Amino acid sequence: MDHGKWSLSYEPKNKLPIEDFLRPQGRFKHLFKPGNEHLLALFQEEIDRRWEDLQYLCAR
Repeated sequence: MDHGKWSLSYEPKNKLPIEDFLRPQGRFKHLFKPGNEHLLALFQEEIDRRWEDLQYLCAR
């Protein structure tokens, strides 16, 4: 942020799913058990919403 203006210093080429970040970390293995698929979907929706918000702020 420079003088009230937002800017991205990095924009990824490929947007990866949250599973790719969480799966290698053992502390999140409970999220991959049957019946918890909805949690991963909720997390992905929130991440996507926040990314869109950030892009909007930077485009202004």
